Amino acid sequence: ARAHAIASRARSARVVYRARAVAVPAAAAVTMAATEAEEAKRVVMKFGGSSVRDAERIHEVCTLVKTRMEELGVEPHLVCSAMGKTTNNLLAAGNRALSESVVDISAVRDLHEATAKELKVEDTKYYSEVKDLLLELERVLEGVSLLGELSPRTLDLLVSFGERMSGRMVAAYLETIGVPSTQIESWDLGVLTDDSFGDAQILDEAWPIIDEKLNAIPKGTVAVITGFIGKDKQGRITTLGRGGSDLTASLLGAAAGFDEVQVWKDVDGILTA
Repeated sequence: ARAHAIASRARSARVVYRARAVAVPAAAAVTMAATEAEEAKRVVMKFGGSSVRDAERIHEVCTLVKTRMEELGVEPHLVCSAMGKTTNNLLAAGNRALSESVVDISAVRDLHEATAKELKVEDTKYYSEVKDLLLELERVLEGVSLLGELSPRTLDLLVSFGERMSGRMVAAYLETIGVPSTQIESWDLGVLTDDSFGDAQILDEAWPIIDEKLNAIPKGTVAVITGFIGKDKQGRITTLGRGGSDLTASLLGAAAGFDEVQVWKDVDGILTA
């Protein structure tokens, strides 16, 4: 609902939900969607956690993006959620650090390491940044363990690592397959919020900043932007609550006057209404 409310402020953007069948090759999915996509050139494409949950899904997403660019002339930017169950695993790690004084990020680290190896992006700058984020994540959990405290502010910082790492994995693989890409934190595009940790609200002053910065990205470069998170005026990381990545995509498309915001979903096949 918040995503559609934001889109209603747009100059031209519309929110469209698209189904990407897991059993259908990406090229075939493009062919089926070609007619309705022809008029939507400047788009924000949002992919949820199940769409980027492992190397296979990231490959499919990136291939889909590349094909739509080449065959339909689409100019996309992406908003990605955390990989698979990463957010749940981060929450579990935080609770364990708090209750047992144990710092264990093995589930999160193993997923990203295995994905990087399968995608062959281990030597990229973006995966180097992922490794730095994993080290930072451990330090945050060590602080939780030592202080015996997991406040809403710290919780927002903790779960932000999922989106920040996911976007870098996607950007790394896009570059590997020949698509110029840049990973951007949402706050670097101007996603400014209040300090309601866990359910932050976008500030009106964010709109013109997003418009300027998103439209300044060079044509032909795909930005992979962190969904779900922003920063308050003090520079503290906040989360946007349930549906936060959809909200991020809608905000970006609406503020920058894009033609369409596409929320891509995985389904078991081609479904009718």
